[in-house]
Amino acid sequence: MKYEIRKEDKVIGITALEGGDPPMGFVFGAIEPTDFYVSGIGQGGCRIYTCETNEEIPSESITIEDHSEELGEQCIEVTVLVRSAEEYEKFFKHHLEAYEKQFS
Repeated sequence: MKYEIRKEDKVIGITALEGGDPPMGFVFGAIEPTDFYVSGIGQGGCRIYTCETNEEIPSESITIEDHSEELGEQCIEVTVLVRSAEEYEKFFKHHLEAYEKQFS
């Protein structure tokens, strides 16, 4: 599934949020920036939406880190703290299932 990161109703990046830490409530992944992205834009005021249903995912924080300059190639990552365990399960059940599978 793909997710849009928006700031002021402009999509600044797309991500698959391929990683997750269910006990802590985090999801994270690489960002493919759009033309609206500029380094430093993600420091507050961002929201995240599912591309499939255009539904906003309630979050406590969204942090974007751009390491492109120091690495000499595009490397932009996002970390999202999902607001509640219920919301995490609703939107990121696959991360929760993968986590639980480690212990069964």
